[in-house]
Amino acid sequence: MSLLVGCQTLPQRNDVEKHDAAHSACTDCQPVGADPNPVKVPDPVADTPPLPPSSIPAIPPPKPDPWQLLQSGLQPAGCDQPEVVRWRQRYLGRPERFSGRLTEFAPLLHFVSREVAERQLPQAFSLIPMVESSFYGFPGRGNGPAGMWQLMPATARAWGLSVGGGKDDRLDHVRATHAALNYLQALWALFERDPGLTVAAYNAGDGRVNRAIRKAGHRDSRRLPLPRITQEYLIKLDALACLFKAPEAYGFELPPLPPASQLEVVILPFPADASLLAGALRLPEDAFRRHNGAARGPIARTAGHAWLVPASRIPVIATLDPPTVAPAPGSLRQSAPNSGTHVVQRGDTLWDLSRRYGVRLEDLLRWNSLNSRSTLRIGQRLRLAP
Repeated sequence: MSLLVGCQTLPQRNDVEKHDAAHSACTDCQPVGADPNPVKVPDPVADTPPLPPSSIPAIPPPKPDPWQLLQSGLQPAGCDQPEVVRWRQRYLGRPERFSGRLTEFAPLLHFVSREVAERQLPQAFSLIPMVESSFYGFPGRGNGPAGMWQLMPATARAWGLSVGGGKDDRLDHVRATHAALNYLQALWALFERDPGLTVAAYNAGDGRVNRAIRKAGHRDSRRLPLPRITQEYLIKLDALACLFKAPEAYGFELPPLPPASQLEVVILPFPADASLLAGALRLPEDAFRRHNGAARGPIARTAGHAWLVPASRIPVIATLDPPTVAPAPGSLRQSAPNSGTHVVQRGDTLWDLSRRYGVRLEDLLRWNSLNSRSTLRIGQRLRLAP
C-alpha cells in the first residue's frame, strides 16, 4: 500500500460524536489523492507470500528489550500537569488490576511498538489501543467502531480492510494494526510530524483539527478549540506515556516479557481453527485467541492468514499436521464472530467473561438483564449477543 498524503481530508475515524467508545464519521471527509512520490508502507500480510511449513524459521533472532524500545521513544510532556496527574492516578487507582491487565496485553503492546518503530513514528502511538480498548478486540455493533484500534467501518474500508459480508478485518490484530498505522502515518505527514495534532486527528478527524487550527491561529494541540473528548484523549495518552516512561517513579513495575513470549507474525499456508491451533501449539486458548482477535466463538481462518504466535512456539508450527488444526467443514464461510451462550462455571465473573468473549461488560449486563451487583449462579446461561 502506498502512503497517501496531501492537503485534502483523509479517510478517517472520528470519536467526537460517539457515546463512550462509539465513533461517528466526519461528514466532510474525502479520500485523499495519491502522492506523486508514494512511500512504500510495509505490510507483512500483503507483501509476504504464504510460507511452506519447512521454511518457517526455528526461532526468530532476539528482539530489543520490549520496554526499552517503547521507553526510548516516549517523550511525555506535562507529567506534573493536574489533568495528567488525575488520569495517571486513575490508571493506578487499582494497582493489582492495572498490573494484571498490563501483563495480559504486554505481548500485543510490544508487537505494536515494533511496528511503530519500523515506521519511525512516535512510540506514543503504540499506546493508542490502550486508550481505545485496553488492547481488547471488541466486535462492532451496527456502524460502530470495532477492534483494538476502534476503527469505524468506513475508515477501515478506506485503509484496505474488509468489513461486512460475514468478515471484519478490524478484529484481525495484524491487519487492523497495519491499517491504523497507515492512517496514522498519513496524518503524521499531513500535520507536519506534530504528534499532538496527529493523535487529535486520529480521534476527532483531520478536517475538524484543521478547522480548529484556522480558527485559533496556532497549532498547539493542547490549546485548540477541540471537543472535550478529544482533549481528554490527549491527556490520557500523556498520562500513559508518563507511566511507561518512568514506572518506578510511580511505584509500579513493568511485567517481564522474555524473547520467547514475544509475538511474531506467522503466515500459515493452510486453513486453521483458532482453538485447535492453540491446542496444537500448547498455548492457553484464552491468551492465544486474545492475541489473534478471535476471543469470541469458533473462528476459522483461510490459508495465508497471518497469526500472532509466541516466538517459543514457532518451531512447533513447522511440525504441524494441517488436518489436525483444520476448521470444521463450512466454517470458513463464517469468519465473523458467532452469537451464542455461556453456561456459568465455578469461578466465572462477569468481567472475566466479557474479556474471554470480547464483548463489552455493559453489553453483557444489558443482554442478560443484569447489573454490576448481580451474582452469577453455577449453571446459569448467559447470552453473548443481542
